[in-house]
Amino acid sequence: MATPPTPDGVPFLGNGMAFSRSPFDAMEEWAQQGDVVRLTFPGQSIYLVTSPDLIEEILVERHGQFTIGRQQRKTFSGIEDDALTANTGDRWKRLRGALRPAFTWDRIEAYGPQMAERTAAHTARWDNGQMDLHREMRLLTVRILGDTLLGTDVTGDEKVIMDAADALVDRADPRRIGKLLPDWLPTLTERRFERRIAALDDYVRGVLDGHTPGDGDVCSVLLAAHDRGDLSMSEVEDNLVGLLLAGHDSSAVALTYAWYELSRHPEIARSLVEEADEIADDGLLGGDDFERLDQTRHVVKETLRLYPPTWGVNRQATESVTLGGYEIPSGAQLMIPQWVLHRDERFWEDPQTFDPSRWARDEPRPAFAYFPFSGGPRHCIGMRFARLELTMALATMATRVELDVTASGPLTFKPSLSLRPTVDIEATVTPRKLNRAD
Repeated sequence: MATPPTPDGVPFLGNGMAFSRSPFDAMEEWAQQGDVVRLTFPGQSIYLVTSPDLIEEILVERHGQFTIGRQQRKTFSGIEDDALTANTGDRWKRLRGALRPAFTWDRIEAYGPQMAERTAAHTARWDNGQMDLHREMRLLTVRILGDTLLGTDVTGDEKVIMDAADALVDRADPRRIGKLLPDWLPTLTERRFERRIAALDDYVRGVLDGHTPGDGDVCSVLLAAHDRGDLSMSEVEDNLVGLLLAGHDSSAVALTYAWYELSRHPEIARSLVEEADEIADDGLLGGDDFERLDQTRHVVKETLRLYPPTWGVNRQATESVTLGGYEIPSGAQLMIPQWVLHRDERFWEDPQTFDPSRWARDEPRPAFAYFPFSGGPRHCIGMRFARLELTMALATMATRVELDVTASGPLTFKPSLSLRPTVDIEATVTPRKLNRAD
């Protein structure tokens, strides 16, 4: 059987050198060689898969023949060992079932007013002048998660969560020199990671110890599952830690890039403001306004297309499989990059252009030409939460402030857990005058 094409590399490093220099450009270039491409990195081969149909096979139709990738397990080792993201098989099914009640649409929709209220309170802090946009979006999303996930106001405690997320991002960076060192060697990055994760673990335990039983937050759902014997306390803690880290970081970068693009497309920004002003006629938005915010939802969708916070999905073959006419050996690592599919001109007209109106048009394309939250049984459990949060936060901010966004250089990104910018992104804030009482 034929073998997949392999791009030219350099001795010892293979394709690793090109990936380190410009990972996103490299993936787009490699994808031109075929739907399945074999890449060589020090000590391993990775198969790049960029056909929507093959991706659907991997994530949906034949998902039982694939599991989470080795890199994902290694990344979350020591932080989410008992969480959904790091488990497989029957344990993963049990954890997914225990968490599912916390993420039904009825429950998530009820968070809408809290998300809007928290966003309004957050923007009220902004004075005229410049601010670090990404940092402010991180503070906002951490506080929203405090309200909805933990049932507590985390104002003043954001640093422990953000520091842990920074340490995890640094540890997971595939370009880090320490990735080439033996796992037993204690690098500075690893030691910082361990300290900051330990601090976050202590913080979450403290929240759990002081938590008041109720039914208005995710924490209550998980504790109820623990009381029924469906979750151990370690599983409650690790899943809360995982949701805090992933939930705040991915939403923060999405909001940052949404405002970056809105600042460059004032006509789109105006239509978003007009829509939010019309719908928020009582001063604040609610979860039941989600479906009415067409323009805002289209901006969110387009932002997630052009800047997918999770830029790639990793899988590992659990047996030898045939994929696209190629034999893929058992244990092979697969890279499935949203970044490439979301910008592929086979499926998108003017793919590099920020165009929310494309989502109002009937443009048939394969299901997995767009999958910002992965897909199949292991799709992101917080998908609907994130869409509601991004829509509520963006629309609420639009009614209250104008943001003129600038970057310190060309927009480039870190190929780590989330698509963080490598340049500073600042915003000049101009408060808008509300024409109604809050």
